[in-house]
Amino acid sequence: MAGSDPQDLTREITPDLVDRDYLIRRWQHGSEAFFWRHEKRGLLTPVSDGCKLRYTWSAVFDFEGGQPPAGMLEAYKSDLLTEHQAARLCSVKPSYILTAARAGNLPTRRIGRAFRFVPAELEAWQNRRFVNRKSLKNSRKTGNE
Repeated sequence: MAGSDPQDLTREITPDLVDRDYLIRRWQHGSEAFFWRHEKRGLLTPVSDGCKLRYTWSAVFDFEGGQPPAGMLEAYKSDLLTEHQAARLCSVKPSYILTAARAGNLPTRRIGRAFRFVPAELEAWQNRRFVNRKSLKNSRKTGNE
């Protein structure tokens, strides 16, 4: 392997790592104590990149509640939304979003006690919700005529 750069080889082997500051922005939640507590409980496992503690995406997804569905990896790597942001996008109240999440109707991620939402999953949920509403209106019209 003459002419190959050893740093290129380590980039290919090393998984994509994210740091605490990024996760705090992504989740819009967390602090040093939050990370310390969950690391101590074994719920969030850090790895060292030589100078900082970082986390693999696999560990992050496991902490949030599970690995993303097939084909949704990049969508799940995007920043998550709070219930207020999700409610604004869907034009509903935050309490409606939380009720749908608790009932299991809306896919959600859990960061400690906080609910967070993947924008792509939120959009798909909203599209399903409106399709069902339109089909219900059409079936009522045909049944009454």
